[in-house]
Amino acid sequence: MPCAAQRRVRLPIHHLTSQGPLVRIVLTSFVLLSALAGCASIKHTSNAQQPVGQTVLAGVGDVVLRVDRQRDLENFFGKATISGRKTNEGYSELRFAGVERTGEVVLYRKDMRIITNETTMSRSPLSTIFGSSTTSMSGAYTNYGGTGTINANAQTNYSSTIIAPTNDFHVVVPAETIPVRLAPGETRFPMEGYIIEIVKVTPNSLEYRVTKQ
Repeated sequence: MPCAAQRRVRLPIHHLTSQGPLVRIVLTSFVLLSALAGCASIKHTSNAQQPVGQTVLAGVGDVVLRVDRQRDLENFFGKATISGRKTNEGYSELRFAGVERTGEVVLYRKDMRIITNETTMSRSPLSTIFGSSTTSMSGAYTNYGGTGTINANAQTNYSSTIIAPTNDFHVVVPAETIPVRLAPGETRFPMEGYIIEIVKVTPNSLEYRVTKQ
């Protein structure tokens, strides 16, 4: 479904484009600016690096589940960029540490968070380019039996301006390791929108399945 801005500009274009080239240029610029502004809000996503819905085998020290967090890159208008570019916001990681004599499954969770002000303006330079055009006119005239020609030319030159990308920062918040202990018979553990289901466990290996919550 088109966004509100697109619905507002769609109806009058057919009527107004017949008014002249200047009106068409203004309307075209307005439509382009509306498209660049975008309709989508900034979204935050979490994606698992391990296969979802499949049985996986991990040894002691292996990563059981890693979830990377990202958000849409913000454009000049404060909306999500139409190119779909993203920036990282950190990750959460769970590792298998073994099994206690009591039968408890020991896991270690680590969360790392990234704070950043990165936008499309900090990734790419802003450039403005003006074109060049030449207009020529020629004709003939007759005056009291005599004839002649008229020729005229007008030229417009272009120029371009490039603004360097703005500065951005990425602050990595130190990660803390949190021990997780699953009691004997406890086979499900939620993490960042995913469920880890234990299929089989031995002192040195963990067989499990990851599903979307």
